[in-house]
Amino acid sequence: MTQPAPAPNGCPANKYLRQVRAVDGPSYVTADVYSVLTAFSVTCPAIGHAAKKLLCCGIRGHKGTLQDLIEARQAIDRAIQLAAVRDAQEAQS
Repeated sequence: MTQPAPAPNGCPANKYLRQVRAVDGPSYVTADVYSVLTAFSVTCPAIGHAAKKLLCCGIRGHKGTLQDLIEARQAIDRAIQLAAVRDAQEAQS
């Protein structure tokens, strides 16, 4: 498992920051869950919440892996509900 990256400006390590190898070379960039969600144009809050739960599963300290997985599944269920409503509204248009 990767270790948290040091936070900018000498702040304590941030559990959401990770050193990610660049696709086109040996260099690394620092990214967090939120920058990944932005890079993949995730706009649904429920999908973003599920992704964060899955990417940080069991490592945030106050909840275990099983609880994070349950909550990710709940967020995915909510994302499905939101998508169904959106699709129904678009079909009526």
